Order: sequence, then structure tokens, then C-alpha cells
Amino acid sequence: MAHITLRVLHGADRGRVFSQIPTPVTIGREEGNTIQLNDERISRYHLKLQDDKDKIVLTDLESTNGTKVNGEDIQVRIVRDGDMISVGRSLLLVGSHSDIDRRISELAAKLPSAQESHARQMRERMDRIASHKSDVIEDVSHVRSPLLPGGPPPLPERLGPAQTAELAELLDYVQGVLREATEGAVMRPGNETVELDFAHWQVMLELQARLAELLRGISEPS
Repeated sequence: MAHITLRVLHGADRGRVFSQIPTPVTIGREEGNTIQLNDERISRYHLKLQDDKDKIVLTDLESTNGTKVNGEDIQVRIVRDGDMISVGRSLLLVGSHSDIDRRISELAAKLPSAQESHARQMRERMDRIASHKSDVIEDVSHVRSPLLPGGPPPLPERLGPAQTAELAELLDYVQGVLREATEGAVMRPGNETVELDFAHWQVMLELQARLAELLRGISEPS
């Protein structure tokens, strides 16, 4: 039995994380689904994820508004860590932080010999990740914003209602900008690149996912 992790980047459930869910998994707006999303544009039973020969197969269950994987309309598609699933107004990222880092490392190892230097650098980064307490890609200062060299800072404490609303508005703007950039990309089967280098692309998605989790933490404090 395979397991899958899904992180909601956009939509009413933004910031929710479904970790290591055993397959098969159904997604829809009805209670009977494995994952129920609060999205009126999602069908009652929208899609199914199942394990077949060690691969995760996504099948659209004849939904009204369809399903997209990495920007393409699909009916059946194998999905991998780092792929994006778009349903209704919701955008889901496949894989945990470490799952995606592992895929980047595997892709780097398969690069052609003309790119051996780049591959070696990526493998070295992945080796450093293994000894680092964070799942986030390490040593990518040339990719990260200089304001966040070590990842996002903790949320400020003791914020008043107005301050909380202002911070949420700011984070929502940043998350919206990233969403617009990522939704314009298309990654077809058999081609593991987008308009950005895959590692850079995943860093941007990672930032988007973390911002989504921060926004959910603001709206639902413990």
C-alpha cells in the first residue's frame, strides 16, 4: 500500500496538510471522500489517487470542471512528488518537503554528462540536507530572497486584531503573486523541466506552501 502527502497551496482549505495518506484516496466535496475540500467548484467525488505497480495514478472521476496536473487538463495521469494538482479553485502540491527534496536529488543524478557539474552541485546540496534539521533545500542563497536566508521567521507574538489583519493581507499578497507565477507553467509527461530549473521551481513552491501554512496558523490559532 502506497502513501501520499498533499499540501493545499490555494483555495478555501489553503494551508492544510494531508500527510502520508494511504491509497486509494478520493478527493471531493462530499463527506464520504478520503479528503473533503471546501470548494463549490469541486465535484462531489472529483478524483481518485491509487497505487499501481509502485506508481501513483490519478484518475478524474468525470468531474464537472475537470482536473489539471502541472497546468494540463487530464483524465488519467501518473503523479509524482513536486507535481501540482488543480481542482476547482484549489491547488494541491504532491509530496512533503523531504519527498520533493529526494526527487530533486534523483533528477540531478540522471542529468546528462554535459551537465555533470550542475548535477554534482545538486547532489552535494542534497547530502547537506540529510544532516540538517530542516527539510528545506539548503545552500540556495542564490535562489532564496536575501531577506529569508534561513527560511521564514516565526510569526510575531501578541498581535492586535488590526495587526493580524494587516499581516494576513501582506502574506496573502505574496502568496497570490507566487500562485500566479506557478499556475502559468506546464510540465508535460516525460519532461521534468519547466521554465525554471526544477530545483529553483521547487524552492518557489516550497515558499508558497510555507506561506499557506502561516496564513492558516493566523486564522486558526491554537
